Amino acid sequence: MIVRLSRYTLILVAVLVMSVYLPDLYWIFFDVKTNTPYLSYSPVDSVFIMSRRGDDGQIFVDADGNTYDRDEYEAKLPFFYYMQLISDGRMPESIHGVKLDPNEIKRNRNMHRIRPYQLDQPLIPLYPLLESESGRVRLEFPEEFFRIQNKRMEFINSVTKKIDEDLTERFTQALIDNGFEFPAKSVFMNPTTRKAFDEGCFIIDGKDELYHVKKAKGQPVVNKANFPASIPIRSIIVSENVLKEYYGVVVSDDDRLFFLTYDNYKPVELPTMGYYDSHYSTVIITTDLFFRQVSIQNNDRIDVFVTDRDYNLLDEYHESWKTRDDYFQGKVANFLFPFTLTLYDGSTTFVGLFTTWNFPLALIGNLIALIVFMFFLKKEERTFKSAIPELILVTVTGFYGLIACLVYIYVPLWRPERK
Repeated sequence: MIVRLSRYTLILVAVLVMSVYLPDLYWIFFDVKTNTPYLSYSPVDSVFIMSRRGDDGQIFVDADGNTYDRDEYEAKLPFFYYMQLISDGRMPESIHGVKLDPNEIKRNRNMHRIRPYQLDQPLIPLYPLLESESGRVRLEFPEEFFRIQNKRMEFINSVTKKIDEDLTERFTQALIDNGFEFPAKSVFMNPTTRKAFDEGCFIIDGKDELYHVKKAKGQPVVNKANFPASIPIRSIIVSENVLKEYYGVVVSDDDRLFFLTYDNYKPVELPTMGYYDSHYSTVIITTDLFFRQVSIQNNDRIDVFVTDRDYNLLDEYHESWKTRDDYFQGKVANFLFPFTLTLYDGSTTFVGLFTTWNFPLALIGNLIALIVFMFFLKKEERTFKSAIPELILVTVTGFYGLIACLVYIYVPLWRPERK
């Protein structure tokens, strides 16, 4: 009994290992590349223009089907390629009556890329609160890191490993004075010195209220944002930029996107039209001198929305394409592999076992695997009754189970044990 149990345990382990590595091996040899376009909105012609990989290299085309060479493409996007245009002496002095200043172009040019895994990753609940008014040219990391305990905002000196009671008392009291309820549920910040200035952090308290906390000349600066309760916050991507139009991008629990503006923390919703799914979509938000652009990329489509500086929708673009599952190679993979296991998933940085099921096409593959296994059983002169566990395994796991069971039948190491 123990021998039989050990045998079946090893077969199950072999099936699980194959479900992780065999699909990857298959796609190494038979992978299909999708031709995802990169889109921008031309301020010259007010039309979407894109670059994509063609048979003869990179091609440039607009939404109306007009093609361009590289120089023409760059000239259509002067806010993106302004350095190259200035170097070539091709930079226009104005567009639609607006005089172009390279410094203003640079100041207004920002990009935010939000991938699904950024919204679900392990965090160490210790945060550096930078000094926002140090008087120094460059920002510096502090020695103290803070954490939000049940009753206070606690600062720990990273050098002495001791709690800074003075900072702790001052910041805790400032939070209490502004109505903060401990403990905090979430802390959002941009913990880097590679930025022009620091805006501190945003904290959601125990009542789901949003607070803005900074350190200015060693003193706490706490503001209650009065953020609408109708927008449940999943994450805030804080991004300090010299434009000072918004503190960052808010991702809501119901998959909406907002700029958290400098206008008394007023949220401004960005157009997504229901195409954004925070678990699967990558969103790219860009700003320039004229427009605000939201690009939502999924495995099978791209949806782009452009607004003016007052966030009025001006234009939109939608394109879909076949995924690798739609190609012949993908159908063969779904036929061969009833399910796949991965240790990592694009929607999170946590390690786990993530399963993808390939039914109903895999049912055909499982049936063929079962017929093949029954043929080998007959060849071995084994009765179906004696092989009921193996038959069930092959029925459920298809070619994974077939390979594991055939190894059990034909590899000499196993034969003396098989009874």
